[in-house]
Amino acid sequence: MPAGQAEPFHLALAGLRDRLREGGFAPGARIAATEVADALRLSATPVREALSRLAGEGLLEDRRGQGFFVRALSGLEIADLFRMSLSQLLIAQDSHRARASRRGETACEPREGAGADPVAQVEQLFVDWVAEAGSRTLSVTYRTLQIQLGPVRRAEPAVIDDLQAEADELRALAGADLASARGPALRRFHLRRVGLADRLAALAYRGPQPPKV
Repeated sequence: MPAGQAEPFHLALAGLRDRLREGGFAPGARIAATEVADALRLSATPVREALSRLAGEGLLEDRRGQGFFVRALSGLEIADLFRMSLSQLLIAQDSHRARASRRGETACEPREGAGADPVAQVEQLFVDWVAEAGSRTLSVTYRTLQIQLGPVRRAEPAVIDDLQAEADELRALAGADLASARGPALRRFHLRRVGLADRLAALAYRGPQPPKV
């Protein structure tokens, strides 16, 4: 790709990834490149290239002759993704890995963009913990998985009533020197959601809901 097109492509890619993670597209919906381009103030060409990239990563369905569509996950697929998330996070906590962050660093306050939302707080925390492992391969793979789970995680407030307490427990383990102590909390977090996978699938992929009054 020519250097002049790199920036619009990456802007389109980042914008689409954010919307997918946040459940911004309806389940099974066709994503129109022209509509996304208008929203991002880009031309349609880099948006189509970004859609193709996301389809190659398994985040979208490329239906030849029809376009790109949002994938809706089954309960079984969601359970598998949470198991994969747990595995990748445990790999990142391996005590034999050199920690990429400053030893003893804490992250008691939510990062910028996470706000008061416990789901976003934990998402950022997990990205940080994977980044500590110093493996680009692991970080890229984990971020893709996190996008797949994004709409599911945003359905969690309907079935889990202690999300903030759970986030606070995890954030208490944010120091890089506590990596070896994170395993039990990570297992509780993920296996809880494996058990709720069918309910989360029904909530996350039931389609647009009317606004609350």
